[in-house]
Amino acid sequence: MNIKTFKAEFPKVDLITSPNSFFDSIKFQYREYRKSGVYRNGVKEGYYIYQIKSEEGLHTSLLCCTAVSDLKDHKMLKHEKTLAAKEQQMMHLIMQRQALVKPVLLGYLPEDNLHEEFIKITISEEPEVDLKLEDGERHRLWSIYDKVMLKKIDKTFLKLEKAYIGDGHHRTTTMALLNESEELGEEAEKYNCILTAYFPFDQLRIWDFNRVVDIADIMPSSQFIAELSNYFDIKKLKKGRKPKKKHEVTFFIDGVWYSMVWKQKYIKSKKKILLDTALINKYIFKKTLGIVDIRTDNRIKYYGGVEPLSKIVKQSDKQECGVGLCIYPVSVEELTQLADKGKTLPPKSTWFTPRLKSGIIAKDL
Repeated sequence: MNIKTFKAEFPKVDLITSPNSFFDSIKFQYREYRKSGVYRNGVKEGYYIYQIKSEEGLHTSLLCCTAVSDLKDHKMLKHEKTLAAKEQQMMHLIMQRQALVKPVLLGYLPEDNLHEEFIKITISEEPEVDLKLEDGERHRLWSIYDKVMLKKIDKTFLKLEKAYIGDGHHRTTTMALLNESEELGEEAEKYNCILTAYFPFDQLRIWDFNRVVDIADIMPSSQFIAELSNYFDIKKLKKGRKPKKKHEVTFFIDGVWYSMVWKQKYIKSKKKILLDTALINKYIFKKTLGIVDIRTDNRIKYYGGVEPLSKIVKQSDKQECGVGLCIYPVSVEELTQLADKGKTLPPKSTWFTPRLKSGIIAKDL
C-alpha cells in the first residue's frame, strides 16, 4: 500500500461540550469550526494511532493517507457498488469543505507484529486527543513523529498488497473522481490522497444488516408465509432471536417470530459463495414481492446489527403489514474472497464496528 504522512488538525477537546452535537455537525460545518479556532494545527507531518474503546473492547488502527492510485491499482478493494447521486453530494461537500474529516475504514491482514508496537505506544504515551462520547465510547489519538518508527511503518505497509474498504466507499470513489478531473486542472492534484484508518480484521466486527419491509400493498401476510414455504423450511419460534447460522433467516410478522432455513436446492452450489442477502433479494424481494431495486424502494428500511430486536419489532408493527427480516452476518472470508475477485456484495450487506467519527482528526486540502 502506498501510504503517506500528513499534517493533522485536531479538535480542542475543552471546547467540545456536547460531542454528539459537535460530530454530527462537523460534516457540514468544519470550515466554520476551523475559522473560529475550535481546531488546532498538528506540529508536523506524521502518522497517527486511532483507538476506540467500546463495549466490545479496544479497536486500534493506523491513521494515514493512502494514495488514490491504490484504488485504481486494485489494492484498495471495494465490496459495494456506489451510487452516482451520493457521489455527487460527497463531491460538493469535499470541494466546499476543502478538508477530509472522516477516515475511510480499511480492514487488512497484518503479516508482522507492527500492530503490537502500536498497542505499546497507546499504553506508554499520552494521547494527542482524548474524547469520551455520550454513549460511553472513548476515542483517542496518538501522534507518531519518530523517524525510525515512520520508516518502519512505511516499509511494512509497502509490503501490504491489499486492504478492504469496510466503510467509506463513496468518499473513496469521489476522491478518485476529483483526482481524475480534467476540468480542475492542477487543482485535481490535491485530491490524490484519501484519509484512511487501517484496522487488522481481528479489531473489526462485521454485523448483520437487517430489513423491515411493508408488504401491505403487495399481498396479505398469510399468502406471504405460504410463498416463503416454496423456498424455506419454516417453523414458529417461542421468542424472537437472530439467526444462529448461515442460511437461516428469522422473521417477524403479525406478532409472531419464525425461523426459516433455505431448502437445499437453493444453496447446493459448492463453486461460488452464496450470500443470504443475495438469496433474499432474488427470491423474497424480487420473485415473491416484485421489488426489483432494493436500494431505492422506500418500503424497505435497514437496521444495522447493533440495533436491538425490539426496534425491528417496533418498526414492523408501525407498518400496515410489516415484516422484519434478520440475516446472519457476512464473514471476513466471504467479503475478502468476493472483493479479491472484483465482485461486490448486495447493498446493505455489512455493518462494521467500530464506527469512526467525523472530526476526530482532519486534513486540510
